[in-house]
Amino acid sequence: MDNELRLAPGGAGFRISNPPPLLCATLEASLKVFLDARMSRVRAKSKLLTGYLEALLIRSRCSDKLKILTPNDPEQRGAQLSLFILGDAEKVINDLQRRGAVCDLRRPNVLRIAPMPLYNSFHDVFRFVTLLDESLSTVLSQ
Repeated sequence: MDNELRLAPGGAGFRISNPPPLLCATLEASLKVFLDARMSRVRAKSKLLTGYLEALLIRSRCSDKLKILTPNDPEQRGAQLSLFILGDAEKVINDLQRRGAVCDLRRPNVLRIAPMPLYNSFHDVFRFVTLLDESLSTVLSQ
């Protein structure tokens, strides 16, 4: 027996017979959070958070600088909204990240925003829209 790792081809190569205990402990803790929270409650909060995000965006002072692409029916969307930025989205996301916000850019002009029901609050959503307003005003007025 040598000390050279020889993985099976494909996905089977990532299987291990004895997973490391520390990884199992974190996985078990994560699964416990989902079991305790119950998916029906997680989804209900997700709908509320995303609906709140949508309402704030529609009423924001910079609503004329973006377009919500995601369907407004909560049954036709998940937890994220896709926003088409009417301007340089790359500069907007860089400014948002500098301000501490976390979101995703799909080039050329789409920001994806996803409030996560297990750890984001309504205040987090409000704060994000405030940051987005500031970023859009700063970046797109230059």
